[in-house]
Amino acid sequence: MKAETLMKILPQIEEIEGVDFSQFNPPYPGVIDAFKKSGRKGLVEFQRFVEEIGLGKEVVRSFLVSLFQYLLIRYRRFNEYTVVKPAVKVFITLKGWLNENGFERDWEKLLSSFVGYLVSMLPMIVENEDCETAGAYAVLIAKLAKEAMEKFNDEYYDELFKATNEILNELKEKCGTDVSAVEKEKVC
Repeated sequence: MKAETLMKILPQIEEIEGVDFSQFNPPYPGVIDAFKKSGRKGLVEFQRFVEEIGLGKEVVRSFLVSLFQYLLIRYRRFNEYTVVKPAVKVFITLKGWLNENGFERDWEKLLSSFVGYLVSMLPMIVENEDCETAGAYAVLIAKLAKEAMEKFNDEYYDELFKATNEILNELKEKCGTDVSAVEKEKVC
């Protein structure tokens, strides 16, 4: 699979271009290739295309989840920074798409299973990005950690939220601006 093919479905995630997708074997590769050849572009168009050829939304869900999992595997196995920003963006895309299309339970499963990986990516983001970009990613990931903490009521998620707030505080000191847009709460 080539990055340019995936860019037809998710053109807003420009960082996908820098990722090695030679090992990526998405579900429904024929559908993805046919979409690329159709000249259409974007996730909404991909969903329409899938439905027009008689397949359901599950195809789109499967594609997005498999893409996210591939990015995580590359992050865990090779510690590649090139996959970090696309992984966060695909995760946010998944959140919106799943919740808008009736897959709320899938979102909860993904959030509970993978928010820890996103939190683990934060130091790498802070190290490699300017203050503004690092702050934006830190706030976003902190909000996801907070959502998990509130939804799952487990000490693990409390610790993840605490870790993101520590990073936000470090960024505030380093950058001289307040990047902490996440309401800090005391967790019992």
